[in-house]
Amino acid sequence: MKTKTIYRIFVDYEKEEKWLNEMAQSGWALESFRLMRYVFKQVEPGTYTYRIELLSNLPSHPESKAYMTFLDEVGIEVVDTSYRWIFLRKRTSDGPFQLYSDFDSMIQREKRIIQLYGAVGLAANFVVVIANLSNPYAQWTVLLNIAVVAMLAYAVQHHTRKVRTLKGLKAIGEMKSSD
Repeated sequence: MKTKTIYRIFVDYEKEEKWLNEMAQSGWALESFRLMRYVFKQVEPGTYTYRIELLSNLPSHPESKAYMTFLDEVGIEVVDTSYRWIFLRKRTSDGPFQLYSDFDSMIQREKRIIQLYGAVGLAANFVVVIANLSNPYAQWTVLLNIAVVAMLAYAVQHHTRKVRTLKGLKAIGEMKSSD
């Protein structure tokens, strides 16, 4: 079995998901993920469809374990986990692969992502403050912090817009159903 390792970094899970599905369409199935390192195995093109999900808790939490067991029961495989992110796949031949069918669930997912990015931003700032206290001449930490905060701010803004769009679509749907 032929394998391939690719190193990439994504800030936007939707772009990452799209890329994983493009890789699958060209015959490369994700086998594992660790810190920007994607390992693929060669398969028949189009065998799998991928989704990426952010859990409410760590994968070891009982709620997360129950959710992953449910996914397995409905034919969705957990390929790998990274912190609270899980990489999922389903055989394309089994039909469409959507994780959410209602606006409230989609809105909650986006809010979880915004909260995660906010926590990462705070942690990055904390690290820079500690580094500057221990070595006030560590100018590189400020530049690194600016880069991380800029990426996270972009991601938060993107997901905030998405929440507003989903809320608007939900309101439109509710208006149509009440007519």
